Amino acid sequence: MKRTALLVVLLLLGAVVATGCIASNESTSSTSSPSATATPTSSTTSTTSSTTSSSTTQMEKSYYPITVKDFANRTVTIKEEPKRVVSLAPAVTEDLYYLGLLDRVVGDTGYEDWPPEVKNITSVGGYGAYASLEKIASLKPDLIIADNAVLYKQGYLESLEKIAPVIIVAPKSLDEIPRAIELLGKVFNREDKAKEVIDEFNAKVDAMKELMKDQPKVKVFYVIWNKPLMTAGGNTFISDVISIAGGVNIFNDTKNWPQVSLEEVLARNPDVIILTPHCGMTVEEAYKLFAGTNAVKNGHVYMIENENDLIHPSPRLIRGIETMARILHPDAFKTSYPLTIKDMANRTVIIPKEPQRIVSLAPSITETIFYLGAGDRLVGVTKYADWPPAVKNITKVGGYGAYANLEEIAKLKPDLIIADNAVFYKQGFLESLEKIAPVVIVDPKSIDGIYQQVELLGKVLDREEQASLVVAEMKAQISYIEGLVANASRPSVMYLVSTYNGYWIAGKDTFADSIIRIAGGKNAFEDVTGWKAVSEEEVVARNPDVVIIASAYVDPKIFCSGPLSTIKAAKDGRVYTVSDPNVFQRPSPRIVLAIKEMAELLHPELFKYQPQPLVCSTNTTANATG
Repeated sequence: MKRTALLVVLLLLGAVVATGCIASNESTSSTSSPSATATPTSSTTSTTSSTTSSSTTQMEKSYYPITVKDFANRTVTIKEEPKRVVSLAPAVTEDLYYLGLLDRVVGDTGYEDWPPEVKNITSVGGYGAYASLEKIASLKPDLIIADNAVLYKQGYLESLEKIAPVIIVAPKSLDEIPRAIELLGKVFNREDKAKEVIDEFNAKVDAMKELMKDQPKVKVFYVIWNKPLMTAGGNTFISDVISIAGGVNIFNDTKNWPQVSLEEVLARNPDVIILTPHCGMTVEEAYKLFAGTNAVKNGHVYMIENENDLIHPSPRLIRGIETMARILHPDAFKTSYPLTIKDMANRTVIIPKEPQRIVSLAPSITETIFYLGAGDRLVGVTKYADWPPAVKNITKVGGYGAYANLEEIAKLKPDLIIADNAVFYKQGFLESLEKIAPVVIVDPKSIDGIYQQVELLGKVLDREEQASLVVAEMKAQISYIEGLVANASRPSVMYLVSTYNGYWIAGKDTFADSIIRIAGGKNAFEDVTGWKAVSEEEVVARNPDVVIIASAYVDPKIFCSGPLSTIKAAKDGRVYTVSDPNVFQRPSPRIVLAIKEMAELLHPELFKYQPQPLVCSTNTTANATG
């Protein structure tokens, strides 16, 4: 899977590399001389008058044929207005959208992801020289537009030219995007619209530069791929985006997409680390790998939603610039305070000013705050907080929820306290907290609840952009897993967290139930609500196919003897203790790691995974950690 992802990433990045690295291919598509180039005063429209129709046709004839020089310095003649266009680069498709010409695109690469309307366009099977010539020909285009990726195969461009005129549009810097729009405006007789698009693009870029001009420059490390570790060089669109967004690419002295060492990254000590959904690295892995950097120390490791916003050389790039700017300088996009919100306990809470000193009374909340890039605002956490590693330097305020120490919390002078429903475990505790600072309660009971928690805290902490990125990344990973297990059989699952006074299992309306369902299983106790202690007899009666032990304090050997040894999971050796119970038990964005591990345990054949079978003997334990 990782190799496939790398191939796709490098293929799409190839266009940007090609624009700077492949020599111009000068050729002439047609030797016809252009006729008069007087620009008509109106575009072609359908009319009810034969006189008007004749006039419009005459104007078209007066504009076409035209001859242009493309980005490869080729002379190309367009004999008549293009009505059926094949685009061989996602950025070209986007350019045509901005020019209001998407309805003329009859074929695209299949890698297009924006705007949403592209899903209705026929795919020609690949990007650049990897598109199918036969498929392109079958669409009978009157114009083909590509970037330098058509030069990846010798003779491919010449084959395309036998089908229709070919124009190469390959901007190699942000400043050349307007030139691309201008060229396409001329080709399609949309020069007025092109000027409008260019003016809007330039205005947005200038506005962002103005907004960022007084912001401190933030050192940024952008991860293209994890093994080997690759980043963006100084001559890439990504580097341009980082610069405009108020950052400095720490590898600005390199070119294209260099491989770098971990030691180099640590030595250059980035303030912010940017990951993408296809870089092969999770936020959790980045926190481990880049420990010691300012980015990790301050909780500034981010997963952006879509790297195409940063690498497609079209006006879409402004979306990537804004996303990056909001990550690097969230203070420049401040929310208005005082802020009134409804928390997840349906309480109305007024937050007088942007919180700068936060106490978290649940490890899952602490983790979520770090995902939002606000870990540096935490002044107090519970003694159970253990992720990310930076929490070890944060003052501990005692136990979880209502078992925290009020005096310790008060000493920290917080301007916000965030807790879950555990603050209700002691009567009057919440009221005591409210005397110290405003209290926001989050209470996720499902994956959707975790999304809601992330979005709520993003709003409260003025990190809404990052919150949307976190949710989008979670949804992308979950969607991938759901797709893999969609057609697989669903084993029944017992989710066990404790054996204190019974067997404590997860029923419906719990995030554990969501984990089971998304991972391709069926909760053996789906008719039970919440967390409940059940009897040994009930477990035997349900006879689950798989037992998942999400606790380090439950000995799996209980399934090696007595009635529990008779259930199907025990007989088949499918009793597993998860690798990190905290990941499974805490409703934070890390829950996606639990979903992945659950899916691997339930469907090892789909993930090429080999969980250890339950072995019951005097010489081995029954603990299968995977």
